[in-house]
Amino acid sequence: MSDSVPKFPPRPSDQGSLIVSSLPDQLPLTLRTAPVAAPPPRRRRWPVIAGGALAALLVAGGVLWWSTGSAPPQPAPPPAAPAAEFVFARAPETQRAVLDSDCSAHAYGDTKAFLVDTPCAQLTRALFTTTTADGRTVHTSVAVVRMHTADDATRLGDLVRADGTGSVNDVLRDRVAVVPGLTRLSRGGFAATVLDQHVIIAESDTATPLPDPMAHKAEMKRVSTAALDLGVGLN
Repeated sequence: MSDSVPKFPPRPSDQGSLIVSSLPDQLPLTLRTAPVAAPPPRRRRWPVIAGGALAALLVAGGVLWWSTGSAPPQPAPPPAAPAAEFVFARAPETQRAVLDSDCSAHAYGDTKAFLVDTPCAQLTRALFTTTTADGRTVHTSVAVVRMHTADDATRLGDLVRADGTGSVNDVLRDRVAVVPGLTRLSRGGFAATVLDQHVIIAESDTATPLPDPMAHKAEMKRVSTAALDLGVGLN
């Protein structure tokens, strides 16, 4: 029996390792062992928005920012008041109002009888002038009758506004002022109002009336109605 150790063929695994270790460096790259690189991260794709939709989004965003980040819109200014139809000037004869304590002495008709039975506290009168749209001068007498009570003023106001009941004399009728072509203003237009204890009476006329008597009276009544405001605080 021989003492030599038997030689066995190498195991397959050993063969493989032997083969790999003995591969020359000149082998192609595809046969070499290399680490596997991680795949690159996927980039998020944003949705494509059409131009019109993008513009709408921008506008909506701007509106939202405006509505939440800016001051509320200011209200539109109120419309300007219409210009007055008539502008009045105080006549030189009555730059200081004419004052009387006996109203019945400066009244006529049923109004005079009422003021005899129900005396006033004071009568204040003044003359004003204005101009029509076509340039004619209008004269207006404003009288303020101050009664002792508001009830007396209401009754006097109802009386002078009724037809054919007389009134308080205008300043031309009492010859406080003189206007060529006019001796009184009661032929023109009349207006009256009541404020607490005061009755304000305005009478207007012009020496150059309109050819149509009805149109003339309507125009003069508009003047008198506008002149009632002059009686507030007349002095």
